Amino acid sequence: METDFSIQISDVVTQLNALSIHVCEAFDVCKLHGDGEILGLNSVFEKGNLFEMLPSELHSSVAEAFKTNQETNLSAKTDVNYFINNSPKKLRLFSNLINNKGKAFYLLTFLPLALEDKAMEIEGDFQSLHQARKKLKISEERYNTYFENDPVIHLSVNPLTGRIAQCNKFGLDKLEYPKEEVVGKLIYEIFTPEKKEKCITLLEKFKTEGRLDSEEMELKTKSGKVIPVILYTSAQYDDKGNIVLSRSTLVDISELKNIQKRLRSKKTRLELLNAELEQLVSTCSHDLQEPLATIKFAGDLLAKMYSKNLDDKGNDYLSYINEAVDRLSSQIKALLAHIRLGKDTSRQRVNTFELVETVVRDLGQSISNSNAAIHIANDLPVLEAYEVELRLLFQNLISNAIKYTKDGIPPEIFIEAKEYHDYFVFKVKDNGIGIPDADYNEIFKIFNRVDRENSRKGDGVGLAHCDKIVRMHEGKISVSSQVNRGSTFTFTIKKDYSLIVE
Repeated sequence: METDFSIQISDVVTQLNALSIHVCEAFDVCKLHGDGEILGLNSVFEKGNLFEMLPSELHSSVAEAFKTNQETNLSAKTDVNYFINNSPKKLRLFSNLINNKGKAFYLLTFLPLALEDKAMEIEGDFQSLHQARKKLKISEERYNTYFENDPVIHLSVNPLTGRIAQCNKFGLDKLEYPKEEVVGKLIYEIFTPEKKEKCITLLEKFKTEGRLDSEEMELKTKSGKVIPVILYTSAQYDDKGNIVLSRSTLVDISELKNIQKRLRSKKTRLELLNAELEQLVSTCSHDLQEPLATIKFAGDLLAKMYSKNLDDKGNDYLSYINEAVDRLSSQIKALLAHIRLGKDTSRQRVNTFELVETVVRDLGQSISNSNAAIHIANDLPVLEAYEVELRLLFQNLISNAIKYTKDGIPPEIFIEAKEYHDYFVFKVKDNGIGIPDADYNEIFKIFNRVDRENSRKGDGVGLAHCDKIVRMHEGKISVSSQVNRGSTFTFTIKKDYSLIVE
């Protein structure tokens, strides 16, 4: 029983004296309506392969029309000259890819045209058409060169059937398939089983929205290799605003996945090492403080009970012991504090101008005693930072500038910042004793006091703290200085978070 759709076609082609043929995707003829004699066919129709039935002059035009239908999902129309029984004929060919009740087929219509002997009148039109076709061919060649040679995977999919219409050479190489095994394949068949359902969902989403952005998928090659990709898809529309084709770009992110995997592995190892190190330092701190306290107690007891019986050298030795014990105890505490910097903390919005003002108030006694002048720029930024650690950073730099000053000259300290690309650049400048060039890198190492003979006290961890805090903010710290002229410490704080692989 014929469908209404078939009856309508039959009515139309009868009125136009045309011929309509239904062709399945394998190019076998399913139905025929109209006058078969247009193509020299017998009135008695038998099903068979379309190209075995057609005159040879029509083969290339029909094949090109099918290619247009498949690759662009657009209608194809062309005029063809041919011969039947040595008689010249001319017809107009229409071709569409139709989806009827879930099955796709080509609908070919052949409309006879009258032969005209007006070559002179239409010569200009033929020339214009020839030039247009030539330009179109050049444009297509350029596009095909880009399409085929671009080092990413390009696919075109017919949303009507869900089948792949085109795939570039790079994509074929990646998938390890020849072109004939990819073109015509259902799109979800090139993805892993885990991603097939997502692919079907994305196809429906694409039909509604007309694009897909940054969808993570997994291709499966012929040999079974899995390739992670990021999928981007845009739509090609007809003149009525209907989606006729999808154009997809799939970017191989295998290397990115490998890097993320290595980063996760390194992060896990670092967390384990940090936990072990902190446990070791904590244990050492507890275990070492007790014998140090015993030594300290014994030294104090000896000084109290037997100092009168000791000569000056003996008392000096007791003093050395007490000072060494105090210094070692202080260094153990400083080491533990250094290890714990940044633990159990998170970034938050920080107004650095207000933060520096707080540090200056906390150092009020030292500032007053040294008659120091602190100059804070008004335009210090608001940024995301670890607030406690950032306060410690400024505290160490300002207190060092106050401590290491020239005799008889009040400290003068300048604090400023400016924005530079992805960072804020801070400078803390003083007029102190300065640092020799050779020691620029050494001063940021833990327990490394460059000026060991200086009477000013220090445990050698302040600038090491500063270096670690700056690195926590994904920045760098450096110093420029002139002996007896002062120093400028420059450090950077990154504006935004880095990508952290969880």
